[in-house]
Amino acid sequence: MLWTMMEISIDCPHCDSPVHVDGPYRKLTCSRCHSEIDFPGEVWKDTLEEVRQDVSGYEKGEGTGSNIFGHFNMRMTYGRLDPYCLKCKRDFDLEADYPQLTMIRCPDCGTESPVAPAAVWFREAVPGAALIVGAWPEGENAPDEERDKPKPVAYSCPQCGGSLMIDGEKRIVECSYCSTSIYLPDDLWLTLHPAKTKTRWFIGFK
Repeated sequence: MLWTMMEISIDCPHCDSPVHVDGPYRKLTCSRCHSEIDFPGEVWKDTLEEVRQDVSGYEKGEGTGSNIFGHFNMRMTYGRLDPYCLKCKRDFDLEADYPQLTMIRCPDCGTESPVAPAAVWFREAVPGAALIVGAWPEGENAPDEERDKPKPVAYSCPQCGGSLMIDGEKRIVECSYCSTSIYLPDDLWLTLHPAKTKTRWFIGFK
């Protein structure tokens, strides 16, 4: 099986913020403006149609990056790499019975990564794609074991100066002193909701 490592991000078409494409998904959500973004199969086809051919000519560990301007403003990095644990970097050993696998556990650090046959629509868009490793099922978030829930932050009401404790549950909060509705600024919101980092995932081609 020919393995390809993928890293993809696009600019949100609504607010221009970066949106990570951490798997073969047909719908994405911008973490900044919360807009839902369609990523149709034909765009996947246009994006990845030459990847398999390119990677087949690479030595292991070789890759390339590109900026693509089309349906989306996109940044893509891909290369010839076998699937590995993103936490400790150990290569995974995928057995011959991989169609029965749904998860693979790193024997060194215990981190689990999802394994799944490529969806029918993805196989149609990207001929030869057989197996996906490292991409959580569409609509399902990866377990976030590393990130602790942020502690409340003190913030002064811009209207009356009252001291408020902000827990990050809501972007618009009401001042308990003057009842003014306050829209929390970006820097405070990002402190309470750190930006998600890009995740590598892998396509196995037959």
